[in-house]
Amino acid sequence: MSTSLDLGGEGVGLGMLAAGLIFLYGVWLGRRDTGWRAAQGVLGAVVLGGVLPFFLAQFAPVLFSSDSRSLTSLFFLAAVNIVGVFFSFLPWLVAGNWLEILRRAGPRT
Repeated sequence: MSTSLDLGGEGVGLGMLAAGLIFLYGVWLGRRDTGWRAAQGVLGAVVLGGVLPFFLAQFAPVLFSSDSRSLTSLFFLAAVNIVGVFFSFLPWLVAGNWLEILRRAGPRT
C-alpha cells in the first residue's frame, strides 16, 4: 500500500483562491484592512492544512503495517484520509466565517 503527499495540490490552490476572493470582497466593501486580515487568516489555514498532514505522514510508516489487509491498517488509512479532506476544506471554512464578518460590517460609507 502506498500513500503519497502532495503539498502543492488542489487544496493549496483553492485556498489561495479563497484568500484572494475574500480580500477582494473586503476591498470592494471599502474595508481593505479587514479584508487583508481575512486573507491572512485563510492563508494561515492553508499553511496549517499543508504542514500538519505532512507531519502526520511522517508517522504513517509506523502506523501502517506491512499487511495491507490488516483491519488496523485500513482504519488508520481511513482516518488519515478523513483528516486530509477536513484540512483541505479548512481554508474555505475560514473564508466563509470572514465573509460573514465582512457582510455584517457592511460597506464603509
